[in-house]
Amino acid sequence: MTIDFSNLQVDNADQLAAVLEQQLGATATDWWNANKTVVPGYLRSLAEATIQTRTALANHQITPEAADMILHNQELAFNQTIQFTKFMTLALGQTLLNTVFQVVGWVIYNKTGVNIAPNLVQPTTPAAS
Repeated sequence: MTIDFSNLQVDNADQLAAVLEQQLGATATDWWNANKTVVPGYLRSLAEATIQTRTALANHQITPEAADMILHNQELAFNQTIQFTKFMTLALGQTLLNTVFQVVGWVIYNKTGVNIAPNLVQPTTPAAS
């Protein structure tokens, strides 16, 4: 549910908390839906490649040296996946923080007419990072 921020009226902390909860929940859900298949897909691909490498080595289709090099590269790819996951967690944190500032900025703007959060825009769809 998208809120019409230009008409948002919040009169107390409970109402602000409810709006923040709704917006943060929507933002987190959109982010999760956009990103939930990425890391498992990477891990599945790496697991399959590892099994294929071990099978090829067991069947003498590749040398132990080649298997070592391939497995080392798969280890590097796995470590990159871990770093990507950490980055995406930080990106989610920034997106949630942006959502908080957007809500609070609109509340203050609608109450006082003072824009303390530059670039307040009415979102067309909730953001997913």
